[in-house]
Amino acid sequence: LKTCWSRAPWPQARAMAEWDPLSDPPEAKESGEADGGVAALLGLWSPDGLVPIEGTQRKVTTKDMERTFTDLRRKFAKLAPWKSMPDPRPDLDWHAPACSLDNWKHKDVRVELAKAIAYVTLNRPEDNNRLGEGIVAGLCDAVLLLHSRPDIRVVVFSGEGKLLCGGRDPKGDAFGFNAQVGEGTEALESGAFPEGRVSVGRMLQAKLWHTWAMLPQFTICLAGGSALGDGMGVALCSDMVVAVRAAYFGFPDTKLGLVNAALSPYLLAKTSAGVAKNMFVMGSLLPAETAFERGIVDRVVESLADGYTLIREICEELTKCAPGSVRLAKELVAGVAGRQVDESIIFYTMAMASRVAGSEEFRQGLEAAAAELPKPWETSAIEPLD
Repeated sequence: LKTCWSRAPWPQARAMAEWDPLSDPPEAKESGEADGGVAALLGLWSPDGLVPIEGTQRKVTTKDMERTFTDLRRKFAKLAPWKSMPDPRPDLDWHAPACSLDNWKHKDVRVELAKAIAYVTLNRPEDNNRLGEGIVAGLCDAVLLLHSRPDIRVVVFSGEGKLLCGGRDPKGDAFGFNAQVGEGTEALESGAFPEGRVSVGRMLQAKLWHTWAMLPQFTICLAGGSALGDGMGVALCSDMVVAVRAAYFGFPDTKLGLVNAALSPYLLAKTSAGVAKNMFVMGSLLPAETAFERGIVDRVVESLADGYTLIREICEELTKCAPGSVRLAKELVAGVAGRQVDESIIFYTMAMASRVAGSEEFRQGLEAAAAELPKPWETSAIEPLD
């Protein structure tokens, strides 16, 4: 088995979609080993036709070894677990941004750019930063645009005023603002809307949260105030939450006869099922300290100034981390979290390891380490705004 792993039959640089773990390695095809059977491929061939079992005095015949591996190959070829591997990457075609980050036009969401870092701020304090049409349009544009900005390595999400985000707009469904005629027909036919009416707003909301959670940058939610209901998505879909001590977090939806299903996967990604259930059922608000104890908040600070100081420290550490590895680490965790370990997960983790090991970043990192030089991503520091 040790030999099998050391001579893993999958190409390191090939795209995951083209990856076939049952193909012979190139060196085996060139040398003719592939024609000598599985035992020869694994370096276990013996002239007496017997293969020793490591750690014992026993041996098995080459014929039995061939039969065992042939049966395994047939089983894997039939099940093809690598074809059912998870793919948490988001669909980026659901929305067309109306502007660019460099030429930002939204008023209800503010965007500021610095060296390798972006700040996205909900900017309707007079309305408690509720998810009205203006804020939703700005967030959709910002999140989609950030997916195409590899030069940005950190994103800070925050809200102007006393609240981070006051949740949904009670006056209407802002998430349906850019709905297209006929959109959602397939979901309706699949039974996603048993009431028989397509809620395009609900679909777009789910798309936004998923696209946000899978941003390639490291995302920080700086909560200078409370997050309520749908506004919890700003915190839950970010990689790290830094909250002032006076902030509260929760889902008062049940007191309105609702359950926030769209955010349930992201809540469960941060806390336990028991905590999530109590938050949904009771509809109570958790102080920042309690949210920290339950895994929803990562750091509690006394003031926004302390939060920005902490962000600067975090950026110093993230400067040392390869941007591509950060992106793949987020994708890896999203792909395996909460799933039973089966063949599809095993092959998924091997394929992800292959993608990383075959990356240009890994090659550059090895060369820099061998030469005792700074790695390419370390030479350009992430510089937060003062």
